[in-house]
Amino acid sequence: MNNKEVKALREELLGRVDPKSKIQLEKVERYVNLVEIYYQLDKAIKDHGIMITTINGSQEFTKPNPAIAEKNKINTSLIALGKDLGLDTPVKPAGESEDDSKNDLI
Repeated sequence: MNNKEVKALREELLGRVDPKSKIQLEKVERYVNLVEIYYQLDKAIKDHGIMITTINGSQEFTKPNPAIAEKNKINTSLIALGKDLGLDTPVKPAGESEDDSKNDLI
């Protein structure tokens, strides 16, 4: 994820929370930080592979890349933090009223 994408993500999240709430602002920063780490782990997995070989003295064995487990933990944290920020509720497009969305159901 490049700087432009991170900035766009941060701006979108800031538009969805109360800008006066220090707690909400901190959660946005934590969410963005976790997203950056997630993609760094993704790059590490691509660079080193899904399986890695460990050499311990005369022993050599292959095991799953530990970054996969860490990526799963980050993903779980992102989902929980996203729910806390209200990201699991859809945002209405600009200009759409409550009545417009109710009419779509009929």
